[in-house]
Amino acid sequence: MGRYKKDTPRLSVKFFDGDTKEQITEVGNRTWMDVGEMFSDQYVSELIQQTGEMPENVIVLVSAEYTLQ
Repeated sequence: MGRYKKDTPRLSVKFFDGDTKEQITEVGNRTWMDVGEMFSDQYVSELIQQTGEMPENVIVLVSAEYTLQ
C-alpha cells in the first residue's frame, strides 16, 4: 500500500472570489507557523485591495500537494 508525502513543508494560501470561485491571488512559501496571520481581516482586506478586485465574498484556503510514493 502506498504512502503520500509532501515534496516540501511549505504551504500555499489561495484567495478566491466567493461567488464565482475564481482564484484572485496566491501567496506561497508559507509554513504552518505563519499561515494563521493571513486569516486576519486586516491582512485579507489589504491584500485584496492590492489586486484591484473587490469581490463581495472572499474564500481563503491553505493547500499543500502530496505525491503517492
